[in-house]
Amino acid sequence: MLMTARSKFSRRPLRFLLPVVVFLFVAFSLSRSSRQSPSASPFYSKKTKSFFPPLSSPSIGDPNPDFCKGFPTKLLDDIQIVLKTGAGDAAKSKAHLATVTSCITNLIVVSDHTEKIGDHEVIDILAELPSSYAVNSSDFEAYARNKKAQEEGSAVGYSREGWKLDRFKFLPMVDKAHEVNPRAKWYVFLESDVYYFWDTLFRLLDQLDPNDPHYMGSPTAGSDGRWFAYGGAGFVLSQGLMKKLIPDKGKGGSDSIAHRPLSVRYEDWVKADCCGDAVLGYAILNATGTKMESLYPTFSGDELKSLKVDKERWCVPLLSLHRVSPEQMESLWKWERTRPYTQKTFVYSSLLAYTHSHLRDGPTLEFWDNHSEAPQPNDRPCHKSASSCGSECAKDANCLQYSYSQTVCRFAPYIKLGNSVDKENGGQGEFISGWELEKMAKLGFKIEEDIHDTCEEATWLAPQIR
Repeated sequence: MLMTARSKFSRRPLRFLLPVVVFLFVAFSLSRSSRQSPSASPFYSKKTKSFFPPLSSPSIGDPNPDFCKGFPTKLLDDIQIVLKTGAGDAAKSKAHLATVTSCITNLIVVSDHTEKIGDHEVIDILAELPSSYAVNSSDFEAYARNKKAQEEGSAVGYSREGWKLDRFKFLPMVDKAHEVNPRAKWYVFLESDVYYFWDTLFRLLDQLDPNDPHYMGSPTAGSDGRWFAYGGAGFVLSQGLMKKLIPDKGKGGSDSIAHRPLSVRYEDWVKADCCGDAVLGYAILNATGTKMESLYPTFSGDELKSLKVDKERWCVPLLSLHRVSPEQMESLWKWERTRPYTQKTFVYSSLLAYTHSHLRDGPTLEFWDNHSEAPQPNDRPCHKSASSCGSECAKDANCLQYSYSQTVCRFAPYIKLGNSVDKENGGQGEFISGWELEKMAKLGFKIEEDIHDTCEEATWLAPQIR
């Protein structure tokens, strides 16, 4: 009887264990499957506070309106902003300081020479590099020539040599930003042809913890499978990252390699590479183990003429634009500050009220290329004329704009501004671009109602680690 009881008892655990094993196997399989499935959507909706909305009552006819009225200067206690420029960018620098960075009271301006622009003392950041940089370097021969020309009162324009010097500014400007303001929670870097929508930046940073290591921007593929934040879109570093990148000299002694300036630690890297923003990304990864957080297309390195607005980006917040001319800088700044008052987030489709205001006069432009890129098959009726091209676009559910030239009809599932083309057009004759106003209206942009805010809530991007 004892043996029988023991036999029955020994079999029971197996009988009860089997369902548990099956359950664990199924759970593991589902978990493994979920890990192998495509990642969750990078988008999320969130209501955020407006820190710098348009002027509520702009002074009509005032020759010197205060576009900085209402700027949240108090936020600059925690945010250090750095503007990088160069000797050949005088017009860009002047326009930038009169518009986008005109409200920044703690602005650091770095360049390849010293000068004073208004109230701003421009720092020659290259002068802070070790003398070893100039040894056997043709790049620094150009630097010496530029300095001499400036001392003699000669203008220094853009040159290939001057552009090559630009890569040496990234590491020392990060060192300088930390030196000037070691307690900042955020460090924001932009260039003289980069436009920033400040309200977007403040809304973004308000959602994040500066104690975490953040290195954010628009991703660009570098060497050896590494990624870096493109300087032409601007980039942001957090205090948490800076503490790892430039550790406190009181910890571990001040003679260790980790406490040397970035420009000393990574001198060989920047000499060998073409791009300073790339080397900065590699240095951050090497020193801290932190990979960049991609927030494209919020951080956009695109030009106004080629910025793409489509259904996916319609409500995505827009922070930066690249290669903005001085004239565009002034025009866009004035428009942004005096557009109809709103506390909604500035998103991609918000910009259409600026770039596509011409649609009030009609849905087409002559001698204009709106960068539609998908040629239609030759046997389609759209090749007969610009009007037939437009008619066929209207029938295509995905077509938001079209262009017609030299009997070639192109469609696009997005909205772009584009640029004018010469009336002679290289012998191509007619060149017409058009936009689908009805489809744009269904998305929220109704030109007859002068709507500037096409989204109730913004569609924010979750950072993608690169």
